[in-house]
Amino acid sequence: AVEVEFGGDNRTSHDAAVVSGQRAAVILVDVEAVQTHAVAIIVCLQTHVPHRWEPLLKHAGAIFLGAYTSESLGDYCAGPNHVLPTSGTARFSSPLGVYDFQKRSSLIEVSEAGAQLLGPIAAELAYGEGLQAHARAAEMRVTK
Repeated sequence: AVEVEFGGDNRTSHDAAVVSGQRAAVILVDVEAVQTHAVAIIVCLQTHVPHRWEPLLKHAGAIFLGAYTSESLGDYCAGPNHVLPTSGTARFSSPLGVYDFQKRSSLIEVSEAGAQLLGPIAAELAYGEGLQAHARAAEMRVTK
């Protein structure tokens, strides 16, 4: 049996499982289940090769690799912070980071040839959304 301290409760697991809750999951074996639940925190312990598992873990807010890497070291000392996506949102969002406090702008430049290729596509999408002026702006740049 594997003893797991989780959320204040001691739980025992006799088979490969992921123990999950609102805030964290303890990986015992089942990597697929972790991907399905998109947990906020993954702590990888009891392995001599933690980096072997890293490429398999795509949907997590924080991944702590190795027996010496406690969550508290990651939260308070290693650089990332402790504001993580919860409730399965790690599937499509990231932990809070410096990028969340930076103003960014998108720069878009399309060549004449690109406008010929993309214009009809943009116009069709704009018409589909009921944005006639957007559609016409794209069409006006297409040479006939």
